[in-house]
Formats: sequence, structure tokens, C-alpha cells
Amino acid sequence: MNSDSSASTTASRLLRVLIVEDESLVSLFLQGVLRDLGHEVSGIAPSLRTALAFAAGTPTDLAIVDVGLAGDGGDGIDAAVALRARHGIPALLMTGAPLASLGDRVKDAQPLGFLAKPYTEADVERALNAAVAQLPPRGA
Repeated sequence: MNSDSSASTTASRLLRVLIVEDESLVSLFLQGVLRDLGHEVSGIAPSLRTALAFAAGTPTDLAIVDVGLAGDGGDGIDAAVALRARHGIPALLMTGAPLASLGDRVKDAQPLGFLAKPYTEADVERALNAAVAQLPPRGA
């Protein structure tokens, strides 16, 4: 399997990614996928409150946020909105639910894209490539 063409896209922009996911097996799998793709994981947060704490102290380019997040402070849409508003960190939203079921509230998060669960490494790479295309250059 040769993924040189897609790998070169993400290789041109290595990301510092915050994983916001309350299921530890899912977050550990995603962490491995991101590292395999050459990206750095800036943190793994199981809640909105923890995500904001990581974002305040750790440089992060992008957050991958589970829409169905449970726990402190709100769901994944609340987390994505707060990360963008407070720290300028855009989000890639992941969900196992049909996108149509998310409603209008999802627009508030201004997501760079969606990652449907269950996903493969190739799905993550495609979603990151699409997200990178929307990010401003570092230092801009």
C-alpha cells in the first residue's frame, strides 16, 4: 500500500493535535494513528474542562473532538466552540451519529471537517489533509 501522495500532504505540515475524547480506547487508538502519520499529540482530554486546561498551556494547531463527549462543562460541540473562542484552536469533529442528526448547533463550532466513527488510519489522514488546507500558515 503506497500512500506517498497523501503522506506528502500532511508531511508538509506536521500538526500538534489535542484529542478530546472520553473513551480511553478510542483516544489511545487515535493517538497511535496520529503518531504513525507523523503528528504530535499535544494532549488527551476526556472533558471540556481538561481540554481547555491543555489548550491554555500547550501549543496546539488543531483539536479532534468527539461530539458525544460527556463530563465536565458540556459536550463536544461546546468543547469545540470554547477551544476556538478562548484559544483560537479549530476543531475536527468526530461522531458515530449521522451528520444530519447533529442539527444547527454544530455550525457554532465552525468545524474544519468531520471524522465518522468507526474510522481507519486512511480516514484520519484524509480528514487531516482537508483540515490542513483550511488552516492559516504557522506564524501568520
